[in-house]
Amino acid sequence: MTQSPNSRAVRRLCVSGVLGALALALSYLESLIPLPVPLPGVKLGLGNLCVLLALYLYSWRWAGLVLAVKALLSSLLFAGLGALPYALCGGCLALLVMACLKPCRALSPVGVSIAGAAAHGLGQVLLGAWLTATPQLLMYATPLMLVGLCTGGALGWFVLWCEPRLRRFA
Repeated sequence: MTQSPNSRAVRRLCVSGVLGALALALSYLESLIPLPVPLPGVKLGLGNLCVLLALYLYSWRWAGLVLAVKALLSSLLFAGLGALPYALCGGCLALLVMACLKPCRALSPVGVSIAGAAAHGLGQVLLGAWLTATPQLLMYATPLMLVGLCTGGALGWFVLWCEPRLRRFA
């Protein structure tokens, strides 16, 4: 039985809405978890899992929609509007990098996620250095990228496992 184009669009919209809501819930959960890392602002990036899933299930456009919902609502609800430019800058750079790397057959979601996590941290540091006119903040990029290697890898492994199982709902 084939689906009409309208029912596929409705299904995609519904799944993307669920991914956006899940991203928001994971961002909230993440705000409750204190990390034993001496670097301020370091997070696990759990909400970005949903952005990566949307990228692999649909396209960069749908992943961008999930990212926008997550960044806007989590900034408003949990971090304050001052965090919104950082969330959007890091998230958009990460999505750009991941969307460019996704077609590369040599990279699994793990590699794509690691690159996206590194880009996310770099985007936030670049914005902070630019806004504060403090180029010394760029030294903070290296530890953030190292943390991104671990967190991005873990999230990528989860997407590698989870995406085929979710494909039938997408």
